[in-house]
Amino acid sequence: MSFHIVLLHPRSPQARLNQWLDDSRPALITTTDEVAAKCRRSAEEHQPLRIHRTDWSSQGPIVCCECEVAAVHEVGQHQYQVEFRNHRVLELTPLVRPVRGQAFYEI
Repeated sequence: MSFHIVLLHPRSPQARLNQWLDDSRPALITTTDEVAAKCRRSAEEHQPLRIHRTDWSSQGPIVCCECEVAAVHEVGQHQYQVEFRNHRVLELTPLVRPVRGQAFYEI
């Protein structure tokens, strides 16, 4: 099973603090306790996860990379920052079309 985090395109308006190395590789995200727990589990199991970048402007949605979780930090009540490392750019067509507001999926 593959865990996918759904993120807005880095140049689109952001509701949360996300930092990107470039358009395909997030450096860190701010997220919920549910996503943070799944990221923590991925780190403990040494399993990479995938980043699903939503469409923006003329760019369609894409599974932009696979990466490892470097760290998970609590930064507020029910708010966490997740740092990533060892990115591998993929640029794959997604098999899932998440609904608006969906933060993750597993396939």
